[in-house]
Amino acid sequence: MSEQIINDKLLDKATEWFVLMRAEDISEARAEAFVEWISQSTSHQAAYAEIGGFWDGLPVAKAASVTSLSDHKAKQTPTPAKRKWSPRLIAASVAFLIISFAAVQYGAVFMMDSRTTKVGELADIILEDGSHLAMNTNSEIRIDLQKDKRIVYLDRGEVFFEVARDETRPFFVETSGGLVRVLGTKFNIRRKGNSSDVTVLEGSVGVMDYGHIKGDEATMTMDATLSPNQKFILGNDAVANVAIPVSAAAVLAWRDRKLVYDGESFATLVADINRYYDGEIRIGDPVLNDIKVVAILKIEDRTATLKALETTFNVTARPVSKKLIMLYPNNK
Repeated sequence: MSEQIINDKLLDKATEWFVLMRAEDISEARAEAFVEWISQSTSHQAAYAEIGGFWDGLPVAKAASVTSLSDHKAKQTPTPAKRKWSPRLIAASVAFLIISFAAVQYGAVFMMDSRTTKVGELADIILEDGSHLAMNTNSEIRIDLQKDKRIVYLDRGEVFFEVARDETRPFFVETSGGLVRVLGTKFNIRRKGNSSDVTVLEGSVGVMDYGHIKGDEATMTMDATLSPNQKFILGNDAVANVAIPVSAAAVLAWRDRKLVYDGESFATLVADINRYYDGEIRIGDPVLNDIKVVAILKIEDRTATLKALETTFNVTARPVSKKLIMLYPNNK
């Protein structure tokens, strides 16, 4: 039989499954998903065998048909052939091992897929179910697509969701301050410390203040159902648990690298700008803080943005260091 070539991406996926299947409490859903994956082709089976051979220090097993969880645990046919492992694959395997240990040690939810953006970076992601996620600057998410539900954990930043409709698999987003539940729609979530702003562009979105994924999501009662051009603030006890009318187009202008303001404070504008650049732009005179802003500001490079601030708001940007810029009124 000719030697089977296994690509790095397939080995990465096999490594994920190897970690999951070594857990002491394998759920029925995970077991069924594993059997479905490994039964798809002999390439999947060969990749999984290579991972097992490397981690257990045993000869790599021949590709064999695995059609049940008991087959996975029982079939251990050794062969003397070994594959030469690249440093990248070894590092990936060790990384998955560390993540798995941490999940067991601290009781955390084991996430297989995560995405981040750097300061100033935007990114688009297409999930396996066809959903589209657009990530704003300095954001981080973890993704868990299960057979009965889809979950995204927003750990930092801001994300626009265009969720593919699937009535059999509701889509949840857990973020600071609460939980969001949809079947298929378009909405935006911006995490702000211990709270999060949820804004709907299209369809409807259920929100639950201080809600968490616990396994009984089907019985959860949402605090509100949002319609297009409505916002809900999760996790902020200073505001009422009601939908607030907003312009969804203005909230989502960041996707075109624009910031839109209609009566917000100058301090809010400066805080928003700081999300997109390394270093800090700081207000040097408190008289500027509460100036009401009506403007559309295009996010460009830092120098161009500062020029726009100076021209539009009659301020002077004074460099203090490479990392700090102070803003003062022109009469100061």
